[in-house]
Amino acid sequence: MLIPGNIELFENIKAEDIERLLSCLSVAGKSFQKGETIIAQGSAIESIGVVISGRIQVSRNDFAGNRVIVAEFGTGAIFAESFVCAGISRSPVTVSATEAALVIFLPYRRLMTSCEKACSFHQQLILNLVRLVARKNLVLSGKLEICSRRTIREKVLAYLGMESAKALSREIVIPFTRNELADYLSVDRSALSRELGQMQEEGLIEFDKRRFTLR
Repeated sequence: MLIPGNIELFENIKAEDIERLLSCLSVAGKSFQKGETIIAQGSAIESIGVVISGRIQVSRNDFAGNRVIVAEFGTGAIFAESFVCAGISRSPVTVSATEAALVIFLPYRRLMTSCEKACSFHQQLILNLVRLVARKNLVLSGKLEICSRRTIREKVLAYLGMESAKALSREIVIPFTRNELADYLSVDRSALSRELGQMQEEGLIEFDKRRFTLR
């Protein structure tokens, strides 16, 4: 399998060594269509997923059956790593494709156990994984900070501010529809729409579907 050069998990590993590594771990790619479930909430998990192309969304259903969007990731992202590393055997979240996606699954036990050859590129892969896990935790900490805000307006401004900082621009395109944004912020969809309209009237923001401008 040809791995694109922008996949950070394989950073500093030569292309030929990536092929050897994937063969050693018996890894193969799997394609998913938009809207297709990659991992269902409650299903068994033993592997770390890597998005080779496309986008995925991580969500969960609470006890009342409400959907909560945890995060959305694109090419190069890893998922399910925290659960398998923590020894959690059943996924507490659902992972689905928000557009056509190609994913590979790295078996955790084989990944974390070097073979008798002790290949240097295997060790590099583990180092890359640790770095990505740390970055992912920072992203999820940001989500926690957003959702800890008390009002819808505060949550919206915190979210858009973080996205603006990442994009280095006051004009951003978010990955969520209006319903998805409400689920991500854990707020009522109608209340969110009203607040966005009020914020636009007050000149705090401008928006058109997924495109937002901070004023």
